[in-house]
Amino acid sequence: MKITPLLLLAGGLCVGTYCQTPEPAAVPEAKLSWVDENDPALAELRQAGERTVDRIGGMMLNEVRRIVAAKGLEEATETVHLRSLEVPTPVPGKPRIVAIKRTSLRLRNPANAPDAADLAALEYFKKELGDGNRPPSSLMQRIETPGHPVEYRVYKPVAAMPDCLLCHGNKDSQLPGVQQSLERQFPEDKAVNYSEYDWRGMIRVTVAPP
Repeated sequence: MKITPLLLLAGGLCVGTYCQTPEPAAVPEAKLSWVDENDPALAELRQAGERTVDRIGGMMLNEVRRIVAAKGLEEATETVHLRSLEVPTPVPGKPRIVAIKRTSLRLRNPANAPDAADLAALEYFKKELGDGNRPPSSLMQRIETPGHPVEYRVYKPVAAMPDCLLCHGNKDSQLPGVQQSLERQFPEDKAVNYSEYDWRGMIRVTVAPP
């Protein structure tokens, strides 16, 4: 399932195992619903989430390229996966980013497994792309859980960029040192055998009102 260039994150993205910020586990009785992309009441929250995802995408790809250039691909597989992805510092009067997560239906790191709400978004993107449709560049989800504040999540799909294929492309074509490093770190790795611009997964940010 390919993602057209119009849907790619700013700067592209490839590494699928960055650490994510801690967040509460999903509660089974939560009610999930999709937010109308034209809802003016939530436009600021949506835009804050989209900007954050785009910034993260560019930052992560640039970090990968920097480490590969400085230390080589094998060393990069040992380094970039340990990088902590922290939420930005809140700005008074602006929406707050309270959690960041990268997930997929084909995981490299089991710690990035989707919860029920994430899975609903992943299945939506999978169906749209599988049916040959052009999905929206982002989805916004409202989660209502008894006894908890309403939660808003913004999801954006991620494509396998050309740089990504060194670690996420055909497994048999990986450099021996890279293959051994990944097998040692992630013995259940399923995030391989992608082609250019295949749908890779998504980045999700949780946004709260000011």
